[in-house]
Amino acid sequence: MNIKDYYTGMSRLYSHQTILCTIVFIIVILPSIKITQFFPAIGAGIFVLFLMIYFFFKYIYFSFKSNALPSPRILNQQSATLFMIMPSPVSTYNWKLYTGNGLCRYSAMEVKGREKKINKHQGRIFRIMDHEKNLLWNVHINNQGIKVYSNDQRLVFDAMKIDKKEFWANNGRDRYLIHKMAYRCVIKKNGRKIMTVSQGIMPLSLQKLFSSSTPMVVLDSNIKDYERSVCLAIFLQ
Repeated sequence: MNIKDYYTGMSRLYSHQTILCTIVFIIVILPSIKITQFFPAIGAGIFVLFLMIYFFFKYIYFSFKSNALPSPRILNQQSATLFMIMPSPVSTYNWKLYTGNGLCRYSAMEVKGREKKINKHQGRIFRIMDHEKNLLWNVHINNQGIKVYSNDQRLVFDAMKIDKKEFWANNGRDRYLIHKMAYRCVIKKNGRKIMTVSQGIMPLSLQKLFSSSTPMVVLDSNIKDYERSVCLAIFLQ
């Protein structure tokens, strides 16, 4: 999946919501106003009309963004250096991380419901997919610490929680510190930054693909693959 697919999916979602609101307004609200002319019916009509206009403009916005982008084949030929994290209501995975050229590199979701009960895990479970390397990680976070399992349920990482901002890996050497602020999140390993999430000024070259308010994610290229999943899960929790 790439950013063009994301915008196309969002435009389709808002078009369906616009159509639904229009149907409700015509079939339910208008007859009710003609029959009763009471304030609740008029208020409901104003509310539905507002939603209809809002969804329509969202549909126009995402359609414009999708049509303005080049084809996925051209996107794939451009360089990719920076990650952008965006919510994804049109996908099974709740969050998508896109490279600077608009290609989806990582997907993340929180495991809930029946699947979480089967795992019998206290705390939260995040599933991180690396599309480029075709790797899947399950990150378990609770009051005791963090554990990462590979797709074959093999434990690949275990860290004990010292406090809200500090974890110690079971190898006795690696120490992870988390600093979360209003528009910034930094994770350090042994004093070195391994992930930074910031929201604010975006390079002009990226604003054609992404909204200027999209959070930017920088991951250290030297850390292990499962450590990237740990960083993403810590940020999303």
